[in-house]
Amino acid sequence: MESGEFQLGNRALYVMGAYLVVMLMLGALGRRSRKEESLRDFYLAGSTFGFIVLFLTLFATQYSGNTLLGFAGRAYRQGTTYIVSVMFMTVVITVFTIYAPRLVRLARTFGYITPADYVYHRFGSPALHIAAVLLLVWGLANYVLENLVAMGHAMVTISDGNISFMWGVIILVVVMLTYETLGGMRSVAWTDVVQGTILLAGLGCILFMLVTMDGGLPAAHDVIARDAPEKLAAPEADGLRAWFSNLILLGFGVAVYPHAVQRLFAAKSLRTLRVSLAGMAFMPLTTTLLAFLMGYLAISRFPELNQFESDRVTILVLIDMAEGSPITYWLVVLIFSAIVAAIMSTADSALLSISSMFTKDIYKAYIKKDAEPHHLLIVGKIFGWGLIAVLVGMAWVSQKTEWSIWMLIRLKLEFLVQISPMFVLGIHWRKLPAWAVLAGVIVGTGITLTIWGGVMVGVWENRSPWSISAGVWGLCANYAICVAGGLLRPANLNASQRGV
Repeated sequence: MESGEFQLGNRALYVMGAYLVVMLMLGALGRRSRKEESLRDFYLAGSTFGFIVLFLTLFATQYSGNTLLGFAGRAYRQGTTYIVSVMFMTVVITVFTIYAPRLVRLARTFGYITPADYVYHRFGSPALHIAAVLLLVWGLANYVLENLVAMGHAMVTISDGNISFMWGVIILVVVMLTYETLGGMRSVAWTDVVQGTILLAGLGCILFMLVTMDGGLPAAHDVIARDAPEKLAAPEADGLRAWFSNLILLGFGVAVYPHAVQRLFAAKSLRTLRVSLAGMAFMPLTTTLLAFLMGYLAISRFPELNQFESDRVTILVLIDMAEGSPITYWLVVLIFSAIVAAIMSTADSALLSISSMFTKDIYKAYIKKDAEPHHLLIVGKIFGWGLIAVLVGMAWVSQKTEWSIWMLIRLKLEFLVQISPMFVLGIHWRKLPAWAVLAGVIVGTGITLTIWGGVMVGVWENRSPWSISAGVWGLCANYAICVAGGLLRPANLNASQRGV
């Protein structure tokens, strides 16, 4: 079946319009509920999140268009070997548990607002502080771009092609920026509660349809075994190395997402944080597993999609299912709403985090040190609107060049992961010196850039030598330099720890 044969009709647009109106109302409510005109209130909601809000905002933020579209597209292209994706978020939560509880205690003691606040307070190095901010902003800007691409795909389908890819991006971006500008983290988290609830309901619908319609997964397996048996093959040595590489890349990279770290800072208490992280440990079974199954099912239904088209396999499968009955139609409409909810909840969080880091870690730290909170908030909002305009332009470029969402994910994480030693090692090992961390970041980033350059000129295939991603090669060198530096020339505890 071709994607244009069945149309969702105006009813789907009405549902989407109502959803967007609710988001704007929550933005206005968040503005009315602010406690004070301060960076802490705007960017962390005054650290008042209880379990329900914290869990749902973490869930809605961590699982996004990347998961429902990008992961499914990767599963379509790779086949059964991509079942490893189910473990990605489990590793992320494991890394969180290593450093997050102590980091949150420090944040409450010393008043951190951004992850870079911790970096400067812990190591006392302006150069390392700037390097951390640059890598964090780079990672988040790519993250927003991934989700803008996903927005475009979703809106084209929901509107039956009446809204173009770029107009879909622009409409959702304007709504997202409006409620975020009104209420900051409080509005974003409240919208995440709605978005996370819709996402959970939508995922339940996906599971129901996957196992009950058209013979379900067994029928799909039979078709794949006949027409594309290579996608059922067990991984060979290269595939196993790629598995291990991706687990490290996503586990350590996603665990230092700045917008996720700031949600940890917003927890009402350490107990709330621990319970929320414990709940998040089970969510890959309901999210990344279903994304994998959607991509797997699409192999049997939509053969020979190109790389850019494969990022729409979730959408294509759902449209295919919507023809069954009025019940399945409304289930599909709910799921599309869930997809848009997941995309927006991640993009708004990442953009808010970028704005906070520019305001606190660049503008106030190095440009206007005596700026008042009201002035800083205005600067942050203006910067956020300007940056999103640039990223919307990049989304147009990605459409023309047919970048896949998975490629954007790799491009982001392979550099962002280089800051993980600052958190994973630095939070517990007091002898870790700033110079070693900075050297590790520079060397790790340099190795990653070199390997990416080699790929561009055809030296290596699959973006890495020996099937191990460029970022992991860089990260290994990064950690080696940090450990060697800490052992050979440990930090002066009295001078460098600053109470950490």
